[in-house]
Amino acid sequence: MKRYLLPALAVVVSLVVMGTVWQAVRYETLAESAHDIESQQKDWVEQNRKLAAGIAVLSSRERAAAMAASLGLQKATPARRLMIVVPRGVGGGGNG
Repeated sequence: MKRYLLPALAVVVSLVVMGTVWQAVRYETLAESAHDIESQQKDWVEQNRKLAAGIAVLSSRERAAAMAASLGLQKATPARRLMIVVPRGVGGGGNG
């Protein structure tokens, strides 16, 4: 019995050490992946802020009026407006 105890103990200890090393390598890989994802998230948040600021600038009425004036556009008169009325149930939509 004692003859098998020392080799079995050596195998168990080596398996524990190999498992610990494997876990450490796996942890480092996951930590690096998490860092990359956080970096991407920061870039996306910054890009989102820039897009939101651009939308706010472009959606202001004063800005739209200035752009229209610079392009020589004029507000459509009621005679030039066309109103399209679609009856309910027509048009293939699922709302009818």
